[in-house]
Amino acid sequence: MFLARAGRHRPGPPEVVRVSRVLGFLLLAVLLLGCSAAPAPAPASSGAFTTTDVAWLQLAEALHTRALPLLDLARDRAADRPLSEFAARLGKAHESGRGRLRALLAQARITGENPHARHDMPGMPTAADLTALSVLRDDAFDRRFVALLRAYLKQLALVAKGEQGAGGARQARELASAMRRDHAADLAELDRIAGRT
Repeated sequence: MFLARAGRHRPGPPEVVRVSRVLGFLLLAVLLLGCSAAPAPAPASSGAFTTTDVAWLQLAEALHTRALPLLDLARDRAADRPLSEFAARLGKAHESGRGRLRALLAQARITGENPHARHDMPGMPTAADLTALSVLRDDAFDRRFVALLRAYLKQLALVAKGEQGAGGARQARELASAMRRDHAADLAELDRIAGRT
Protein backbone atom coordinates (compact mmCIF):
# COMPACT_ATOMS: atom_id res chain seq x y z
CA MET A 1 0.00 0.00 0.00
CA PHE A 2 2.69 2.45 1.04
CA LEU A 3 4.80 1.62 -2.04
CA ALA A 4 1.87 2.09 -4.38
CA ARG A 5 0.96 5.41 -2.75
CA ALA A 6 4.58 6.56 -2.80
CA GLY A 7 4.85 5.64 -6.45
CA ARG A 8 1.73 7.66 -7.27
CA HIS A 9 3.21 10.84 -5.77
CA ARG A 10 6.67 10.49 -7.28
CA PRO A 11 7.70 13.67 -9.13
CA GLY A 12 8.15 13.68 -12.90
CA PRO A 13 11.95 14.01 -13.33
CA PRO A 14 12.85 10.38 -12.37
CA GLU A 15 10.47 9.19 -15.10
CA VAL A 16 12.17 11.51 -17.57
CA VAL A 17 15.53 10.09 -16.49
CA ARG A 18 14.25 6.53 -16.96
CA VAL A 19 12.90 7.33 -20.44
CA SER A 20 16.21 9.02 -21.32
CA ARG A 21 18.10 5.92 -20.23
CA VAL A 22 15.90 3.70 -22.38
CA LEU A 23 16.38 6.00 -25.39
CA GLY A 24 20.12 6.07 -24.76
CA PHE A 25 20.22 2.26 -24.64
CA LEU A 26 18.27 2.00 -27.89
CA LEU A 27 20.60 4.48 -29.58
CA LEU A 28 23.63 2.50 -28.39
CA ALA A 29 22.06 -0.73 -29.66
CA VAL A 30 21.50 0.80 -33.10
CA LEU A 31 25.11 2.03 -33.15
CA LEU A 32 26.54 -1.35 -32.14
CA LEU A 33 24.30 -3.49 -34.31
CA GLY A 34 24.54 -1.33 -37.40
CA CYS A 35 21.83 -0.23 -39.76
CA SER A 36 21.69 -3.22 -42.08
CA ALA A 37 20.95 -6.89 -41.87
CA ALA A 38 23.81 -9.05 -40.65
CA PRO A 39 24.45 -12.69 -39.83
CA ALA A 40 22.61 -14.17 -36.86
CA PRO A 41 24.46 -14.26 -33.52
CA ALA A 42 26.74 -17.22 -32.97
CA PRO A 43 28.43 -18.58 -29.84
CA ALA A 44 31.60 -16.73 -28.80
CA SER A 45 33.68 -19.84 -29.47
CA SER A 46 32.36 -20.12 -33.02
CA GLY A 47 34.27 -19.02 -36.09
CA ALA A 48 31.05 -17.58 -37.55
CA PHE A 49 30.63 -13.81 -37.83
CA THR A 50 28.02 -12.34 -35.49
CA THR A 51 26.01 -9.12 -35.69
CA THR A 52 28.50 -7.62 -33.22
CA ASP A 53 31.43 -8.54 -35.47
CA VAL A 54 29.77 -7.03 -38.52
CA ALA A 55 28.74 -3.88 -36.66
CA TRP A 56 32.30 -3.36 -35.43
CA LEU A 57 33.87 -4.06 -38.83
CA GLN A 58 31.52 -1.60 -40.53
CA LEU A 59 31.90 1.08 -37.88
CA ALA A 60 35.69 0.80 -37.75
CA GLU A 61 35.90 0.82 -41.55
CA ALA A 62 33.75 3.97 -41.69
CA LEU A 63 35.90 5.64 -39.02
CA HIS A 64 39.10 4.79 -40.93
CA THR A 65 37.64 6.08 -44.19
CA ARG A 66 36.43 9.34 -42.68
CA ALA A 67 39.78 10.05 -40.99
CA LEU A 68 41.95 9.73 -44.11
CA PRO A 69 41.15 13.26 -45.44
CA LEU A 70 41.87 14.60 -41.94
CA LEU A 71 45.30 12.98 -41.92
CA ASP A 72 46.03 14.26 -45.45
CA LEU A 73 45.49 17.88 -44.35
CA ALA A 74 48.42 17.76 -41.94
CA ARG A 75 50.96 17.27 -44.73
CA ASP A 76 50.79 20.88 -45.91
CA ARG A 77 49.24 22.72 -42.98
CA ALA A 78 50.87 21.50 -39.78
CA ALA A 79 53.46 23.82 -38.23
CA ASP A 80 55.11 20.95 -36.38
CA ARG A 81 57.10 18.63 -38.63
CA PRO A 82 56.91 15.58 -36.31
CA LEU A 83 53.13 16.01 -36.22
CA SER A 84 52.99 16.13 -40.02
CA GLU A 85 55.22 13.05 -40.30
CA PHE A 86 53.13 11.20 -37.70
CA ALA A 87 49.94 11.98 -39.65
CA ALA A 88 51.54 10.66 -42.86
CA ARG A 89 52.57 7.39 -41.16
CA LEU A 90 49.14 7.07 -39.59
CA GLY A 91 47.45 7.64 -42.95
CA LYS A 92 49.37 4.73 -44.51
CA ALA A 93 48.71 2.47 -41.51
CA HIS A 94 45.01 3.29 -41.48
CA GLU A 95 44.67 2.73 -45.21
CA SER A 96 46.15 -0.71 -44.61
CA GLY A 97 43.85 -1.23 -41.62
CA ARG A 98 40.85 -0.30 -43.71
CA GLY A 99 41.88 -3.01 -46.19
CA ARG A 100 42.00 -5.60 -43.40
CA LEU A 101 38.55 -4.56 -42.17
CA ARG A 102 37.13 -4.79 -45.70
CA ALA A 103 38.69 -8.22 -46.20
CA LEU A 104 36.89 -9.53 -43.10
CA LEU A 105 33.61 -7.96 -44.24
CA ALA A 106 34.03 -9.80 -47.55
CA GLN A 107 34.78 -13.01 -45.64
CA ALA A 108 31.56 -12.45 -43.66
CA ARG A 109 29.77 -12.02 -47.02
CA ILE A 110 28.70 -8.47 -46.23
CA THR A 111 28.43 -6.47 -49.42
CA GLY A 112 27.02 -3.13 -50.49
CA GLU A 113 27.52 0.33 -49.08
CA ASN A 114 28.66 0.63 -45.48
CA PRO A 115 25.59 1.88 -43.55
CA HIS A 116 27.83 4.07 -41.36
CA ALA A 117 29.68 5.74 -44.24
CA ARG A 118 27.42 8.81 -44.33
CA HIS A 119 26.69 9.04 -40.60
CA ASP A 120 28.38 11.51 -38.27
CA MET A 121 29.22 9.51 -35.18
CA PRO A 122 31.48 10.05 -32.16
CA GLY A 123 35.12 10.31 -33.17
CA MET A 124 34.41 10.86 -36.85
CA PRO A 125 35.74 14.06 -38.38
CA THR A 126 32.67 15.65 -39.97
CA ALA A 127 32.51 17.57 -43.23
CA ALA A 128 32.19 20.75 -41.14
CA ASP A 129 35.32 19.79 -39.15
CA LEU A 130 37.32 19.27 -42.32
CA THR A 131 36.08 22.52 -43.87
CA ALA A 132 36.98 24.52 -40.75
CA LEU A 133 40.36 22.80 -40.49
CA SER A 134 41.20 23.37 -44.14
CA VAL A 135 41.38 27.16 -43.65
CA LEU A 136 43.73 26.92 -40.65
CA ARG A 137 47.50 26.82 -40.75
CA ASP A 138 50.45 26.46 -38.43
CA ASP A 139 49.77 26.49 -34.67
CA ALA A 140 46.01 27.04 -35.03
CA PHE A 141 45.84 24.07 -37.36
CA ASP A 142 47.97 21.91 -35.06
CA ARG A 143 45.78 22.54 -32.00
CA ARG A 144 42.53 21.69 -33.79
CA PHE A 145 44.05 18.76 -35.67
CA VAL A 146 45.39 17.20 -32.46
CA ALA A 147 41.96 17.51 -30.78
CA LEU A 148 40.16 15.86 -33.71
CA LEU A 149 42.77 13.13 -34.09
CA ARG A 150 42.72 12.34 -30.36
CA ALA A 151 38.91 11.98 -30.38
CA TYR A 152 39.12 9.71 -33.42
CA LEU A 153 41.80 7.43 -31.94
CA LYS A 154 39.97 7.18 -28.62
CA GLN A 155 36.77 6.14 -30.38
CA LEU A 156 38.62 3.53 -32.43
CA ALA A 157 40.12 2.07 -29.26
CA LEU A 158 36.72 2.09 -27.54
CA VAL A 159 34.88 0.21 -30.30
CA ALA A 160 37.78 -2.25 -30.66
CA LYS A 161 37.54 -2.97 -26.93
CA GLY A 162 33.83 -3.64 -27.34
CA GLU A 163 34.51 -6.14 -30.13
CA GLN A 164 37.17 -7.87 -28.04
CA GLY A 165 34.67 -8.46 -25.27
CA ALA A 166 31.53 -9.23 -27.26
CA GLY A 167 32.66 -10.42 -30.69
CA GLY A 168 32.14 -13.94 -31.97
CA ALA A 169 34.49 -14.62 -34.87
CA ARG A 170 38.07 -15.28 -33.84
CA GLN A 171 39.46 -13.36 -36.82
CA ALA A 172 37.47 -10.24 -35.92
CA ARG A 173 38.39 -10.39 -32.24
CA GLU A 174 42.07 -10.84 -33.08
CA LEU A 175 42.01 -7.88 -35.45
CA ALA A 176 40.23 -5.78 -32.82
CA SER A 177 42.89 -6.73 -30.27
CA ALA A 178 45.72 -5.78 -32.63
CA MET A 179 44.04 -2.53 -33.63
CA ARG A 180 43.36 -1.59 -30.03
CA ARG A 181 47.07 -1.98 -29.23
CA ASP A 182 47.95 0.12 -32.27
CA HIS A 183 45.45 2.84 -31.34
CA ALA A 184 46.80 2.99 -27.78
CA ALA A 185 50.35 3.36 -29.13
CA ASP A 186 49.17 6.04 -31.59
CA LEU A 187 47.48 7.96 -28.77
CA ALA A 188 50.66 7.82 -26.70
CA GLU A 189 52.70 9.08 -29.66
CA LEU A 190 50.21 11.86 -30.33
CA ASP A 191 50.33 12.94 -26.69
CA ARG A 192 54.14 12.93 -26.77
CA ILE A 193 54.23 15.11 -29.89
CA ALA A 194 51.49 17.46 -28.65
CA GLY A 195 53.18 17.75 -25.24
CA ARG A 196 56.51 18.57 -26.83
CA THR A 197 55.01 21.35 -28.91
